[in-house]
Amino acid sequence: MRKRTTLLLPLVLSACAPTLTAPNASGADGLFLQAVTGNNLFEIQSSRVALSTSTTPAVRSYAQMLLDDHLAAQNQVAALALTRGVPLPKALPPELQLKVVTLSGLNSAAFDAAYLHEQVLAHQLTLSLIQNERTAGRDPSVTAFAERQAPVIQGHLQRARTLLGTP
Repeated sequence: MRKRTTLLLPLVLSACAPTLTAPNASGADGLFLQAVTGNNLFEIQSSRVALSTSTTPAVRSYAQMLLDDHLAAQNQVAALALTRGVPLPKALPPELQLKVVTLSGLNSAAFDAAYLHEQVLAHQLTLSLIQNERTAGRDPSVTAFAERQAPVIQGHLQRARTLLGTP
């Protein structure tokens, strides 16, 4: 198994390479916009799956909130990237696409816990990206976007934890 993982790692990394190209904005700002796009795409796609799979009203409500918030956030990211010449990924990185496919194959009972767990992980990652942008970002508009998103993402994380029943 370890050998197989070692052999697959270069393939996964090379598949991600076209989505993370050298941005025209400063390094940290462009990479932030690209990484946040990947996360937004995951939130959007996984939440669409939640709306079609989950039968739990609280999970469906959460998924709709994520869908609305991440679509709005991605529109802002796209505008920032366009004016800075930063190419954004058009599709999910393979590891996030695999998560969406896995979630799509679950029934409603198993789906809710798996979906919420993935939301906790994704929002923790996004908060890390935001923190990095706060410290390494050079573009005031991109940094301001990150600052505005921090409480929204923190709220998403907290609600996922509450729905999961974890602190």
